[in-house]
Amino acid sequence: MTFWDGFYSFGVKLLKIIYLNFLWLFFSAIGLFAFGLFPATIALFTITRQFLLDIDKPITRTFWEVYKNEWVSGNGYAVISYIIVLILAIDFYAIYMFDSLSILLIPTFIIAFIIFGTLFFFFPVYVHFDLAFLPMIKQAFLFTITSPFTVILNTLSIVLIYGIFNIMPGAIPLFAGSVVSLFVMKFSLRSFKKIEQGKVSEAVT
Repeated sequence: MTFWDGFYSFGVKLLKIIYLNFLWLFFSAIGLFAFGLFPATIALFTITRQFLLDIDKPITRTFWEVYKNEWVSGNGYAVISYIIVLILAIDFYAIYMFDSLSILLIPTFIIAFIIFGTLFFFFPVYVHFDLAFLPMIKQAFLFTITSPFTVILNTLSIVLIYGIFNIMPGAIPLFAGSVVSLFVMKFSLRSFKKIEQGKVSEAVT
């Protein structure tokens, strides 16, 4: 591959990432964000997974089909997630307001790490495995417990991306969702592969 071939390939991938982010923002907005965010994010991670696994499918049609098919279930998961995050926020606020509850700070941080780690793995697990709701949540939880380094990498990636967007806010509508999904999905696929390889090794022995 020549330099120009590589440059062209990079340009095509960059345009796909920008276009994917546009689709994510557009379809999230259709659902007024509160009801469009989860279905759009499921579609986003579906396409991102295809990118990383070199699965060539039409972006727009695939995004729309996933968004449409996951509208009901995606919003069901959204409501559950919003409630959990709200309860967690109330807990932190109570600890902040009442000194007598400060003893609960460390346990609450541990619970928060597990919850957000499970949320990090939720979308990759959702689009990578064919699981029902409870087994899917269990699998995302187990990945959080067994792959804490991946959760940390995902967190650091988001912090880094947030810092870049603070410096270049004009990049937010171009890359905000798609770049985050690329990092999260890439790290998650590595965890999936390691665990799957471990299961194969156990089966052989």
